[in-house]
Amino acid sequence: MRIDDIEQEDADIDWFATDSNGYILHVASGGGVLPESVAASQEVLLELHQYFLTMPEAESAEAVPLEAGAEQDAHFQGFARYAHRGLFSFAKAQLHDRADARYYVVARPVRPLTVAELPRHIATLLSRTQLPASVAQQTSLDISTIL
Repeated sequence: MRIDDIEQEDADIDWFATDSNGYILHVASGGGVLPESVAASQEVLLELHQYFLTMPEAESAEAVPLEAGAEQDAHFQGFARYAHRGLFSFAKAQLHDRADARYYVVARPVRPLTVAELPRHIATLLSRTQLPASVAQQTSLDISTIL
């Protein structure tokens, strides 16, 4: 079932993508517009979410400085759970501003997980949403570029 616009606007939806190097990223929507490849199937999104949250944690995550005034410890922990599993984790720059497609990195993995390390079925589901560049050195992300 498709995730409709009202649900996208009202919820902070965790979603996933891969980049040009096969690295995996987690994005917390913050009430923003989802890429169509993500919005197309709530079932796929839930399957990916369950897979990544039930993976064992790996090495510790690297903290990335947050915008001024943010509560780093409380904010970072939610994103670090994905970085502990090898994902680059991003948050919305302007919460609940649907027109704003900008996100910033909150946590980076010490050892990034790649699509090649995933079960084939999960890799196929994840490949529906792709960033056309490498996420490894990015501090911000414009999701309008995601395919």
